[in-house]
Amino acid sequence: MTDPENEVSPQGRTAAQAASGRTRRSQGYRAAREEYAAIRALRKKNWIAAHIRERRYELDLTQQQVAQRAGTSYSYISKLESGEHIPTIPVLNRILAVLDEQLLIGIERKPPGQEPEREVAPAPDAMSA
Repeated sequence: MTDPENEVSPQGRTAAQAASGRTRRSQGYRAAREEYAAIRALRKKNWIAAHIRERRYELDLTQQQVAQRAGTSYSYISKLESGEHIPTIPVLNRILAVLDEQLLIGIERKPPGQEPEREVAPAPDAMSA
């Protein structure tokens, strides 16, 4: 199997060399590359935070815009995206709705010697004790 980073294009450059050139020439490309690097690092710490940050970035929304539309505070979104906070299901539902996504909750059972059985359903809007 070949490594895509080391494959040479018809122009005689590897993908890594081409990306390096784009990084030098374009501030926007450099900013996007840095953002996705930060998201990859965050994914190791807290995949929910990384997903929210990546989706917000893709939609070109600010933390303030997401907070306002989800009915929460900017500081809450900031803490969430830094991986410092885990949201409740109702708040996560509201944030994901702003990002045009839906939270699903799944349960997996692994019977011995069989394939896992999975059940997935939309998360409820409100949780009660």
